[in-house]
Amino acid sequence: MSKLICKRCILDSDIPGIKINEETGLCQFCEKYEPLSSEDKIKYLGIMENLLKEKSGEGEYDAIFALSGGKDSSYGLYKLKKEYPFLKILAVQFDNAFISDTAVANAKKMCEIAGCDYFKLTMDEKALCDTFRKAAVSTKAYSKFARYRASDICNTCISIIKQKLIEQAIIRRAPFIVFAFTAGQSPTPIIDLQANFIKWSRDLFEKQLQNIGVDDKDESFVLKNDIINSIDKENIPMILHPMCLWDYNEEKIIETLIDLGWTPPKISDSNSTNCLLNAFACQNHIDKYNIHPYAFDIAGLVRSGDMTREEGLEKLHKELSKPLIEMASKKLDLEVE
Repeated sequence: MSKLICKRCILDSDIPGIKINEETGLCQFCEKYEPLSSEDKIKYLGIMENLLKEKSGEGEYDAIFALSGGKDSSYGLYKLKKEYPFLKILAVQFDNAFISDTAVANAKKMCEIAGCDYFKLTMDEKALCDTFRKAAVSTKAYSKFARYRASDICNTCISIIKQKLIEQAIIRRAPFIVFAFTAGQSPTPIIDLQANFIKWSRDLFEKQLQNIGVDDKDESFVLKNDIINSIDKENIPMILHPMCLWDYNEEKIIETLIDLGWTPPKISDSNSTNCLLNAFACQNHIDKYNIHPYAFDIAGLVRSGDMTREEGLEKLHKELSKPLIEMASKKLDLEVE
């Protein structure tokens, strides 16, 4: 049977688990997709603004912001402070041992523009590389669904970031954690965390690390248990994804950022503007599972109308950077097929 490509997004029948309805020409996700209406987005933005105003000033910071220094998070920080200038924000940039110098400079620049504090989260480089190496060679770290959302390396990195941002929010009594996830990455604008869920997610990630051979005894990567035990159940942080409510246009976002003084990255990677490990992570994932780890994110952007189908297909099939793959494989002491 010849390959079928969804008529609406960019997913195709060669991707394991994807089914294209021959009658409608749509994948199973597009058949069930119901976008947030303009009215729903306005409603959620109103709820979000009320929450931000109501809870601002309760802690050391109002929001802990995940800042990679890439285009989406840089714009997200700028837009968040522009829309809600009263917020006191701590922007946290995770140095995963593969962050580019440009991304660090961009993150600091955007913090200056937004008038917020900058915090670089650093960890032992050897331990990080060992963990990413083990994620690369493993095929049992994450669920089948997680493999569709990101590479094993990126799932590991993102999980560390989420654990440590929740940790920072609890320590600093910040009522909000903000990510610059688009509608393709997270269609849920507001997530109300519960103490038992935080504990469950911490224990789950610890088991996932153990599955790849990492014993995080000193809780470097997972949320520390003593901090979980210190949670004030009346003031548990919430997660916000405002980018999924704002208009998204990659070209306009980059134009806006350049006008502000943000420097376009010199790395040749169509899917990342901050991480030097991303190309290797993508190639590793394709080699293991025959799935491009950005396929579902790109499909989500196309499905939501934030990216054209042609742009999505071009981004999905663009050749991965060989120099970046070689650099990362050398640093991790691994080879790719």
